[in-house]
Amino acid sequence: MEIVSLPVVIDKEKIDSRFRFVVLATERAREIINGARPNIQTRYIKSSTIAIEELTECNVEYLTGKDARKAMQDASSTKVLRDLSVPGEGAEEDETKKEIEKELGVYVPEPGDIKESGGGEE
Repeated sequence: MEIVSLPVVIDKEKIDSRFRFVVLATERAREIINGARPNIQTRYIKSSTIAIEELTECNVEYLTGKDARKAMQDASSTKVLRDLSVPGEGAEEDETKKEIEKELGVYVPEPGDIKESGGGEE
């Protein structure tokens, strides 16, 4: 079984710390697992090894600081808009929720409805 030779040499001009390298490798491996294509031709099969090789060859771009925060906000607002654009999905969820609550209400009494049985002394 072949692996990337250790120790991995990191270009300090591109990636400033080993911690950032590990975080970037993890995120890139997740992207590859979820279907992203590798940025390089590689002989490796494992997504984590491919991600490490991409980072050592500096083929992965990343954002830090204010640019990263802005990109995250843009991505989350795009996701919200995409979720809102799907018609009828919320009504279906509300209907299912009401149906479940109705069925559970029959079988599970509310806490205030439970009477304590007097098994104690008076």
